[in-house]
Amino acid sequence: MTDDRRLTIVGLGFIGSRIARRAVEDGWTVTALSRRTTSAPDLPALRLLTGDATDADAVDGAVTDADWVVYAAGDAKPADSDADPVAYATQNLDPLLHVLRAVGRGRARGLTFLSSGGAVYGPEAPVPTPEDAPLWPASSYGVIKATAEQYVALHARRDGFAADVLRCANVFGPGEPTSGSQGLIGVTRARMRAGEPVVLFGDGSTRRDFLHVDDLADVVVRLAGRPDGLRVLNVGSGHSVSVSDIVAALAAGLGVEPQLELRPARASDVPVTQLDVDRLRATLDFEPRDTLAVLTAAP
Repeated sequence: MTDDRRLTIVGLGFIGSRIARRAVEDGWTVTALSRRTTSAPDLPALRLLTGDATDADAVDGAVTDADWVVYAAGDAKPADSDADPVAYATQNLDPLLHVLRAVGRGRARGLTFLSSGGAVYGPEAPVPTPEDAPLWPASSYGVIKATAEQYVALHARRDGFAADVLRCANVFGPGEPTSGSQGLIGVTRARMRAGEPVVLFGDGSTRRDFLHVDDLADVVVRLAGRPDGLRVLNVGSGHSVSVSDIVAALAAGLGVEPQLELRPARASDVPVTQLDVDRLRATLDFEPRDTLAVLTAAP
């Protein structure tokens, strides 16, 4: 790869912004295509393009000169995905297909697709869950992620580019969502700071694998620098933490007594998500942050 390494990120939200920051630190020249640019990071090596990935011309303009493309766009609300599955599929697959076609036509050596380790495997998955576990999603969100993975593999093999399909744990950290139905840690932290009740679905025993956003960004950028065909990798902490323990750690870090609002468990929530990250560790030197330690120490 030449010294002028060019990376394009499609989607500059919570995760995309941190990937952009890490890529610039690693010496990449970064282009980002985003519908909303008001919260874009202030980075000197970032070329920011305003546009929608459903616009084929906008995608071509962003991707044409890239050496590597990261697809970080899409709707990240599993709990809402079943309300209108047809619209959800269209909104999330159309942009990806535009990007895949553009990558196949351009000079890029490969693409990273951010999938979901918590949604594609389903409630019957072994714990910890390896990458070769059957995919039995319990929500439209998971079905679309699994379908998108297959489209990535199809285009990568047919058009001859490398691809990293990263099945991510529940991502948290700087810039995390603070409202809505997705992002337990950010939403819970925001409600505690505002003195509002914390909504718990079920009894709090549900366990999740959590991943700091900067750990994910580091993995994305390092893998992009060493492409190797089609890789499917879990990216998580390798451990699971109960929702109750997350709430307790956040309360300790903020020095507050949480108010709880209990609601029935949701059908889209699997009991335990814990990813087997042995394959990732065999590929990279990977030591993720300890989730509870980070939350307890948070201001």
